Amino acid sequence: MSGYRKGTRKEKVPRIREFEVGGFKVPPALLISSLLAALYVLFLLGGQLEKGQDAIILSAFSVLSFAVFAYLSRSGSVVGLRNFIHLIDAFLALSLLTFIVDAASYFGVLPAMSGLMQPLTMSFIFAVLSALLIWLVLYFEKGDLDDDFIRDSSRSSMLYGAAAFVLCIVLGLGVLYFAFGGSAMSFNSLGYLAWMTIIFSLLLGISEEAWFRGLILSRMEPLAGEKRANILQALIFGVFEAFAVYAISPQLIYLPVIFVAGSLLGYYFGRLTLKEESIVPAALYHAGFYVLIGLPLFAGIAKYL
Repeated sequence: MSGYRKGTRKEKVPRIREFEVGGFKVPPALLISSLLAALYVLFLLGGQLEKGQDAIILSAFSVLSFAVFAYLSRSGSVVGLRNFIHLIDAFLALSLLTFIVDAASYFGVLPAMSGLMQPLTMSFIFAVLSALLIWLVLYFEKGDLDDDFIRDSSRSSMLYGAAAFVLCIVLGLGVLYFAFGGSAMSFNSLGYLAWMTIIFSLLLGISEEAWFRGLILSRMEPLAGEKRANILQALIFGVFEAFAVYAISPQLIYLPVIFVAGSLLGYYFGRLTLKEESIVPAALYHAGFYVLIGLPLFAGIAKYL
């Protein structure tokens, strides 16, 4: 597979000198898009990891950076950015909203959330904003959801994905009950934890697949082909997963493990998406993975409810 399928929003990238990166010849446009995605992930997660004034400074720098990228993409000063104008606009919008939330938290405008409500609320907000921004990107690009793999896959793939998601719930609850103190929890607390984790996992699984395998991978693929594009987005996704888990449970020992696991899963999800031309099966597997790691992680939080 190569190139966009419907040709509604795509401009041909000029053939200019490629950069040598780790023995691979990388087109400038691919390198730029990878850096943009990595910058966004680091800024977004950094804003969640930092607190107070540090978070405001980091998110403000994020807004400034993507404002510069937005200007460069429209001015034509940097070759390769023009195809990413509206994706940069989406990054800029999310960075601006992150800055507003950080400032509101710093000045005490937002009420403090405890327990499972904070990750659940943030995942819901992120999912809603993702849906809105993806729609806006496609609207301004005059593309459609199929261009970004946001469409139905084969029936068998969706059934396998749904079955895997249910199996992850069963396994996760079993491990939680026998190994992570679930047997000592009341039925109501266990049920509350399970439903909150399932909702959290579905929201994040779908929204992250839409960003990484939808918007990002679909734009990298025509620039470098399936293999290199998939490897790059998988590594970026590994960074995202590592710091996302760290934001929930700040244990440094998790970082290398989750980075490797996230990169491998990102690579597999990318291959599955490219094969099916749909993010739906990957989103179901992704959500199932979050259920498996989310139940034991949130069990520690639930003890304080």
